[in-house]
Amino acid sequence: MDFSEMVTDVGTRNVVRLSISFMLLFFAYMSQEFIQEPLIEAEYRRTGLIDPHAGYHSFAILYFFFTIACLIITPIVEMITAKWSMVIGFVAYIIFQAGFIWLNSTYLYITSAILGIGASFLWVGQGKYLTENCTGKTIERNTALTWVIFKFSLLGGGIFLYFMFLNTGITELVATGAYKIFVYIFCSISFLGCLNTCFLPQSAYIPEKRDQESIMQTLRATFKIMRQPPMLLLSFIFLYTGFSRSFWIAIYPTCIKFTTRLGENTSKLLAISCIATGIGQILAGGIFSIMGKKARIIGKDWICVIACAIHLSIFVAIWLFFPSDAPIHPTDKIGWFEPSVYVAIGCSGLLGFGDAIIQTQVYSYLCDGYSEESSHAFALFKFYSAIASTIAFFISKYFTLTGHLTLYGTFAILSGITAVIAQKMYFHKKEHFFQENTNKIYPMTTSEPIKIEISDSGSTIFSNDANSKK
Repeated sequence: MDFSEMVTDVGTRNVVRLSISFMLLFFAYMSQEFIQEPLIEAEYRRTGLIDPHAGYHSFAILYFFFTIACLIITPIVEMITAKWSMVIGFVAYIIFQAGFIWLNSTYLYITSAILGIGASFLWVGQGKYLTENCTGKTIERNTALTWVIFKFSLLGGGIFLYFMFLNTGITELVATGAYKIFVYIFCSISFLGCLNTCFLPQSAYIPEKRDQESIMQTLRATFKIMRQPPMLLLSFIFLYTGFSRSFWIAIYPTCIKFTTRLGENTSKLLAISCIATGIGQILAGGIFSIMGKKARIIGKDWICVIACAIHLSIFVAIWLFFPSDAPIHPTDKIGWFEPSVYVAIGCSGLLGFGDAIIQTQVYSYLCDGYSEESSHAFALFKFYSAIASTIAFFISKYFTLTGHLTLYGTFAILSGITAVIAQKMYFHKKEHFFQENTNKIYPMTTSEPIKIEISDSGSTIFSNDANSKK
C-alpha cells in the first residue's frame, strides 16, 4: 500500500488520530514516570516525610489494580465503546499526574490504584479501537505506525528532560519546588490528548453487535481464551513485555541516576538515556511500518527471537558495567568494569529497540488471531504484562541488579522459544490466521481455536464446529 492509499484509508486515518492522542498523553506521563523514583528519593532526602522507595510502591500498586481490572472491564468497554473507555483512562492519568504538585504518600498510593483501573480502560479500549480500524492489508503497518507515533512521546520527553536538567539536577529542582512547573505542563499536555480522544471518529470496521456480556460471562469467555494453546504460548511473551517495560522505564533509569561514577549530573544523563530509548523504539517501529506485510516473510517467531537476543546481550553488558546495588540507592561502586556513559546510552537505545520489536509483534498477533474477541485478547495481554510489572516493582527494593537481570534474561529466553513453537503450531507462515484475496478458510491444525478470514473490508470469524459465521 503506497502513501496515497494510506491517506485515503479511513481506518489508517483513525489510527493516526488515536496515536496522536497517545503521543500527547505519554509525552507527559512517561517524562514524569522516567524520573518518578529519583524524584521521590530526592523528596525523602529533603523532608524525610515520604518513603524513599514510594516510587516503586506506586508502580506495584498501579500494576496490581491494572491486573485485576483487565479481567473484568471488557463488558464495560463493549458497552461504552472503545473511545469513551480511553477517555476514562486519560482522566485517570491526569488525576495521578496532578498529585505530584502536592507530593505525599497517601495521595500517591490512592491515585496509583485509580490509575491502574484507568489504564486498563485505556489499553483495552486502544486494542479494540485499533482492531476495529485494521484489515488484512493494514494490520502490520497500522500496528507499527501506532508504535512509531506513540513513541515520539518518549523521544520528545527525553529532549524535554534534557533541557529541564541541563543546568540543574533533580535534587535542586525538588529543593526549590521548581519541578511543580513541569507538572503543570505535563497535566496540560495530557488534557489536550484527552480532548483529541473525545473527538475520535467512529471505527471504520465495527464487528457485528453481540449480546451484552455480564461480568461473569466476560470472565468465562476470557478464561476460555486464556486456556487455548496459542494464548498459553503467547503468555510467556506477554509476561516478558511487562518485565521489559518495567526495566527500561524505571529500574534501568534509576540505575543510571544512582551510579555516581557516570558523572556529576546524572539527571541530565537520565534524559539522554530517555532520548536514546525513544530513538530505539521509533527506529524499530519505523522499520516494521515500512516493511508492513513483508515482515511475514521473516515470521513473527524469528522477529521475536532476534529481539530477545538483542535484550540478552544488553543484559550482559549492563551486568558488566553497572554496580549490583544501583537500583536500590546511590552508589560509587563499579561492576566488572568502570561504568561508561557510552555503554549506558547505547544500552538504553537497544533496550527500546528490542522492546518495540516485541510489542509490535504482539499487537500483530492479537489483531490477527482474535479480531472479534479483541477486548478479551488485549485484556489478557495487559493482564499478563501487568502481573510481570507488579512483580518487578514489588521486588525492586529487595533485588540487586544481578537478580533483576537473571529474572528478565530467563523470560527473554522462554519468550523466544515459545514464539517459535506458537508460530509453527498455530501461526504458520503459509497458513496464517489471515489469507488475503481469497474466499477460503484455511485450517491451521486439527486443534485450531479460531478460524478467521480478513479481507479488505474487515474481518469475519467462523465457528469451529459448523464452519459457519458467528
